[in-house]
Formats: sequence, C-alpha cells, structure tokens
Amino acid sequence: MRKKWLVLIMLVIGLGVTSAFILHSYKNFKVQQGFVPLPLSFDPYTSVSSYDWNGNIVSIQGGFVKGKIVENPNQESLLLRSLSPVPTISLKSGIERSYSIRLENVNPAMIKTSDPIGNLKTIDPHTISFTVDLKANQPKNINFELSANENPEVIMLGDNRNGYGTFSEIIDQVNSIKPAFVVDNGDLVYGGEPNRYRLFYETVSKLQVPLYTTLGNHDIRENGLPTYTELFGPAYYSFDYLQNHFIFLDSSRGWTEKTAIPPEQYRWLEADLQKAQGKRIFVVSHIPPTDPRSNVAPNTYPESQKTSTLQNLMNKLSGTSDIDHAFNDKAEAQKFEDLMTQYKVDTVFLSHIHSFFSFVKGNVRYVITGGAGAELLTKGSEYHYIRVHITDQENYLEIVELPSPPNQIIDRYWAAAQLFISSTYKEYSSLVIAMGIFVSLIAAWILWVLRQQWWPFLKKLGRWIYEIVKLSILKYKEIFQNK
Repeated sequence: MRKKWLVLIMLVIGLGVTSAFILHSYKNFKVQQGFVPLPLSFDPYTSVSSYDWNGNIVSIQGGFVKGKIVENPNQESLLLRSLSPVPTISLKSGIERSYSIRLENVNPAMIKTSDPIGNLKTIDPHTISFTVDLKANQPKNINFELSANENPEVIMLGDNRNGYGTFSEIIDQVNSIKPAFVVDNGDLVYGGEPNRYRLFYETVSKLQVPLYTTLGNHDIRENGLPTYTELFGPAYYSFDYLQNHFIFLDSSRGWTEKTAIPPEQYRWLEADLQKAQGKRIFVVSHIPPTDPRSNVAPNTYPESQKTSTLQNLMNKLSGTSDIDHAFNDKAEAQKFEDLMTQYKVDTVFLSHIHSFFSFVKGNVRYVITGGAGAELLTKGSEYHYIRVHITDQENYLEIVELPSPPNQIIDRYWAAAQLFISSTYKEYSSLVIAMGIFVSLIAAWILWVLRQQWWPFLKKLGRWIYEIVKLSILKYKEIFQNK
C-alpha cells in the first residue's frame, strides 16, 4: 500500500512539473534562448529606431532595435530587425571598442554592403551577425542593399491564420521562386495569445527572404498587439524598393470599432504619400474600405462590444462569409479611397475576405488576397498567393492557386502540436532536455517499484512470443522444405 502511494505521489509530481512547463511555455514566448526584448522606439516619419547601448548610440533607418542576445555575462549582441530592403545602421561611441550586431529579416545571399564589416556570419536563412570596430567619437554608417541580381518580384499573401499546412506549402514555393521579399497583409495568427505567435514565428522561420507584415483583426485579439510589436515592430511604416514606395497601414481595429484607422495614422499617411510622389505607390493594409461583394449583411460587431455574451458570439462568427468585411464607417471608407485617388496610388493590397478580388475604383486598383490558409469564405474560392512582377514601366499580377481541401480542425491541431514542440525546444532546449531526463527518471523509478506487477506478465509475454516464433519456423520448414 505504501508503494502505491509513493508511486501516485511521484506520478503527480511528474505530471505537475510537465504541465507547469507546458503552461509556462504556452503563455511565455521567447524568440530564442538569451533574448531580452527592448521597448519599441520607432519614428514612422523618418523610419528610424535608436537605442542607447551603455552610452553608445545605435540607430537603424528602415528597421527597429528589437532586443539583446545575451549568450553569457561577457558577450552581448544587439538584435535589429529590418523593415526595408535597404536598411542603414549607424553607430556612435565615446570610446574605442568593438560592437556585436545581429540583423534579421534579410536574405544573407542577396544583401551586400559597401562598408567593410568584420566577422560577417549567417546565423540562419534570414539573419546575419557582424562586428563593428569603432574609434572614439567617430560615427560609422553601414548601408545595406540588395545585390545587383535581385529578382524584381514581390509575393503578396494574407489570412494564413491557422492554415499551417497550406501556409507551409506556400513558403516552400516562395523559397524556390526567390523573390525580393514577401508581404503578409494581416491575420498572421488566429488569436493574439503568445503561443499563436509562436506557431506563426516557427512556420516562417524557414522563409529565406525578408517578410514584411501588417496587423489583422485576429492579430490584436486576446491582447496580441504587444506580442506583435515585440516580434515585428511598428504597426505602420513605409520603405522604397527600386522606383516603388510601399506603405504598410494598421486597419486591424476596423472589425470591432467604428474607426478603422485613427487620426494620427491618417496624418502620417498623407505626409508619407506626399513625400512619395513621383514613385509608383503600393499600399498594404488588412481591412478593405469597401467590400466588393453584393448582398452582405451589416457588421454588428461594434455594437456587440456592449455585451460580453454577444462579443463572444461574434468572436466565433468573425470568419463568417456573409458579413460586410469593410470599414464600419462608410464616411471613413470614402475618405480613404479619396486619399488613394488624390495621391495616385497604383495598387492597394488588402485581405480580411478569404478569397480573391480585383477591382478599380477612382483610378486605383484594389486587390484582395485572403487565401494563404484560413478557411475560404466565398463559393469557388481557392487558396492562393500573388506574384507581383515589377518592371520599370509597369507591374502585373500572377495568381498562383494551390489545392484547396477543407481546412479540417484535426489537421490544424496536428500541425500546431508539431510546431509547438519544435519551437519550444528552440526556446528552452536546456530545460526541455532536463525535463526529459527528470520525467524519464521518474518513469524508470515507478517501473522499478512496480516490477512485481509487470515483470511476471512481461516474462510470460516474452515466452509466448518466443513460442510463436519457434512454432512458425518449424511450420515453415515443414511446408517449404519437406516436399
């Protein structure tokens, strides 16, 4: 009786420790071991992010300072994330020393710099590390750019959410195409919990070209904005690529609130559009100002915020096909479309509707591409992404369709489990190994304590298998060798 209680206690301890670890890792997503996030500092008007690193100023234009990588008490790197194909890093120090920098969201095979940097290494398919030797009070600028043989092609996609299988297939195809970069225009995740972002981050970790994102309504659910900001930076920004200007907007609140884009963002948008005149302009956002489908029901989501029951109901219905997926305020929709026409925007890329639509309004082309993995909404829709071929004179779109089986829940959960295990091991490898050893020791101890219960049965089972094999051999000889 005492042995059974000991076994039960050890079993509870093992299950408790394992459950606590799984719950902790589910709620606390780390980019990698030793990563320490830093508060976002980013000016969308200049696209500059700066950080005072122990009295030394590190700035990046076309990116943001993401955090630190602490490998040991004496070795620390600063992690920057690029938000542009051509970022510029600036360093200024009051003392002479070497600085270790990591730059992610680049293609190591296609990026180059005219300034010599030391100890350049490829960390993974989208991250490089290097050291910068600075003399006291002598600032240094490092300009990065795509190499001369870059592919002037961009991949546009949206609404991958929890369609992990389809999204992974798209990533494999993108890696074979080798475009300049990929744009995901929102609903990266189904909900904003840290583990949902972990699954997305693990999925795109094999992408071999830069990824630029914007927020969707699902990405900010469950307080997802802080996690998005930590991983991908500002909610709105812009950059130049060749003779083109790309603007990324945040319209994510437009599903649950009357106003999709707040006034301060409109002020920045108009200023940015003015600066970009003379270039071909592409605007990327999530929620379309106008739903191109006919006979859609009004979106009652903003009013449902008053009641938690209705709010929960609408959370479940947030992907239904017959609700108007456009801005809730039609006056704001008109304001947005007028801005696009006034500043001669070439194309506005949107998603939110899980299908494909292309139409022209006010001499501006609007393209809705929401087929990267989330359940399809309209009849006849296919999973897809868009190849945007860019030339000096024009740009043209090529729609690539994929097999479009139903987005089965069992497939999503199986894929999610695999991603969770892989990503958790990357974040907590030492702890996972220690946990495995600890659980294995408990299991071995329980088996030893209970050996009187299972060992006699195991011996009989072994004897039974042995007799079956021996008899099978005898019968084989009898039938095949004795004619």
